[in-house]
Amino acid sequence: MRNVSRFLVLVLFEFVVFPAGGVAQGAKTTGEPGDIHRYELLVQQPTEANNGAAWWKLAMLYQDAARYAESEHAYRRAIELLRTSDALTQANLMDNLGTMYVETGRYTDAEQLEQKALAIRKDRKDSLGIGLSWMHLAMLSLGRHQNADGEMYAELAVSRLVPDRRIGTENDFATPEQKMTALIYLSLARCATHDCAEALPPLKKAMTIAEANYPSQGLPLAYIGFLEGYAEWKRGDIRSAARLMKSGTAAMEAQLGWGHPTYISAMRQYEHFLVATRQNAEAAEIREKLARSSVPQPTAQSARSEGILALP
Repeated sequence: MRNVSRFLVLVLFEFVVFPAGGVAQGAKTTGEPGDIHRYELLVQQPTEANNGAAWWKLAMLYQDAARYAESEHAYRRAIELLRTSDALTQANLMDNLGTMYVETGRYTDAEQLEQKALAIRKDRKDSLGIGLSWMHLAMLSLGRHQNADGEMYAELAVSRLVPDRRIGTENDFATPEQKMTALIYLSLARCATHDCAEALPPLKKAMTIAEANYPSQGLPLAYIGFLEGYAEWKRGDIRSAARLMKSGTAAMEAQLGWGHPTYISAMRQYEHFLVATRQNAEAAEIREKLARSSVPQPTAQSARSEGILALP
């Protein structure tokens, strides 16, 4: 399940502080308490089980649960215990820790680790790892609002992770989650550079992948559908935008529940869309529900300090 959880962290988390509001970092709830407790006990044992691999797993579980200080400590412990391991293992550890730093807005720390991981992966000709490094550098660039760099890295990631079957230039080695994430970053980057029409083709490709791998009412389909609606709105197709954003938020509510910060973020943007398109009665209804929500709406300053991605 970790591939799915990281898709939700790296995509749903990155999904956005739109001008109308955004998702807080507390959205990640995939680190199950039982799993965390089991590994906390494991790393305390004076046996071979108390090794770098166990600390690495614990670090990822803490990261999924948004327990970032504990996650960093566990990653550092894993790096120390695995310092004599092969170079690709070190690169993977650096990459994982780098994504955690991106999630917390520590972009300088993240970039240093991601660039080191990329250099190792290039040296070892790790094709999948190179694609993942580019994908995470795209995420980092978008978090910094360096949208041109984000688009460049996302295009590189898509070229490596999502092979063009007509050309057959790359092996089909990436998981569905990795492919969807790379395509969504490319879409976000294009929309961030005010080219939302060009954001639609990668979203549609991501939707095709989601449809082939998830239930029809699954969260990846709901999220991608919502993003398609946002792109349609920004390129001027209000009818399609209304349909996609409404169905997307409805499916997201069914999957996440009303109080989930990512869902709240989507509803804030949907309310912004309804106001912009003069659907005032429905907008007022959503605004009233949002006012009753326990999730506070972030200010622009708090969004920046939390390292949340913004779209135009």
